[in-house]
Amino acid sequence: MAGQAILGESVLKPGTARQVAAHTLETLVADYAQMVFRIAYSILRNHHDAEDAAQECFLRVLKHQDQLPLLRNSKTWMARLAWTAALDRRRSLRPMLSLDDEQSGGLAIHQIADTAAAPEQQAASREMQKLVERLIAGLPEDLRCPLELSTVQELNSTEIAEIMEIPESSVRTRLFRARKQLKDKLTIMLKGKQHE
Repeated sequence: MAGQAILGESVLKPGTARQVAAHTLETLVADYAQMVFRIAYSILRNHHDAEDAAQECFLRVLKHQDQLPLLRNSKTWMARLAWTAALDRRRSLRPMLSLDDEQSGGLAIHQIADTAAAPEQQAASREMQKLVERLIAGLPEDLRCPLELSTVQELNSTEIAEIMEIPESSVRTRLFRARKQLKDKLTIMLKGKQHE
């Protein structure tokens, strides 16, 4: 597991390591439970599946609790565990619904344009937020994942590179491409609605 490479070899006495690990485990749950859930939700797009993935993530932490005192970067390690737990969960589920699937709760562009008169109001509306979330969900996975880690989890490109196990330059390239695709899609959709 990727976590083992990050944790390294134990250098503490077994009794001491267990006491420190129990305290560290509680701290990790308190500090990162929300982050773990948000990462899982960003991948799974379902509250219950995200909860299951978060629980699996903390079970993986529990499995390696004797090595917890040796963590170099607990935030990145927890994000990586959440990431892999959510991906494992998604593999066991059906594929995600498409952006155009009406049963998936997708919004029609006319619903957004009708709810607010000015572009500033549209951007602030809940409907616009839902549309942007759906557009992000519709991005290819190699673009969507780093964008969500960057914007939702506020991780930097170095942390994202470590979580996704790709070069940092690839993270920056993917973030640029994801933002450009989102901007282009929103521009086309909003211009199309204005011409109706």
